[in-house]
Amino acid sequence: MSRGSNDNIHTRFKKFLVHNLCHAILPEQTEDPVPLWKAYKDYSELKWNEESTLLVEPEKACDQNRLASLFVNFMQQCEQEDVPWFMVSRQAGLSDSNLQRCVNQFKQRYMYVSLPDNQRVDLGILEQLVQINKLQLNLRIPDSRPILTMHAARMMRQLYILHQKHPTLVPYRLDSDKKQFETILCQWFDEHYTTHGEGIGYPRRQLLEEANEMITNAFGANKLMYCHDPSWRALLQHVGVDDTQQKGSYLRLHVWRKANDGTYITNVRRSSGPGGDYTFAKRKRVRLANRNETAKEKDTARKKKENTSRKKMEYLG
Repeated sequence: MSRGSNDNIHTRFKKFLVHNLCHAILPEQTEDPVPLWKAYKDYSELKWNEESTLLVEPEKACDQNRLASLFVNFMQQCEQEDVPWFMVSRQAGLSDSNLQRCVNQFKQRYMYVSLPDNQRVDLGILEQLVQINKLQLNLRIPDSRPILTMHAARMMRQLYILHQKHPTLVPYRLDSDKKQFETILCQWFDEHYTTHGEGIGYPRRQLLEEANEMITNAFGANKLMYCHDPSWRALLQHVGVDDTQQKGSYLRLHVWRKANDGTYITNVRRSSGPGGDYTFAKRKRVRLANRNETAKEKDTARKKKENTSRKKMEYLG
């Protein structure tokens, strides 16, 4: 269906505003119909605290101020069920982006929304209409059905057959991708590692790299983890570590690799980092085991030596 030359997006937006703002919230009550704009106007005149989070006098919104209460109930209704009389933007020929574009331009050109009988309301009602429009679209547009391939159909039939044979052992349901992946990680960890051992812990970075190596060999490089990945944090929680805070996130894990006889393999410190009893001299000896000292490292050692001597002289007075 073609539209006339004058039927631009602003004309459609005006149609969207007039229909929804002037429509009665409770059309079944013909005695005293209350249009949407009138209920919102009463609601907008309520006083809020400085943070705009709580009403100063909430009892007025419920008992004494009937129109404000109608608006609040209407917003709740729009969130829970389909409101047949409300015209969504797509019924007026407006896409979601064009609706937001019209709202932005309207707010830049005008100071309020003019209504019949010389009535007007503030521009805040536009944001309320956008929110109602979004809620109603989510309720009216059905969710798309999943795509079923032949491989998925075979797996579904096989799962159904197993469920018929063993209903308590094999439930007829599928865990989410996230749950399946976390289960695979935990099973892999329990098979190759243990939390019962003595000595220094296992490096976090090394465990993460070994987990990514297992993932790459089993599923390809399409699901690699990083240090803040939810699956990695779920694995740490399985180990018994809460990694939701930055504090202590680089400490070694209370983890050891399993030996063939069921015991654990003692962890060996291979890094030259500042952990444990490693001093500057020991770190330097490990770092320079197979190469010569660079100019920057020589300058750093010289400065450290000078600072040590200066502090010692200052201490002796």
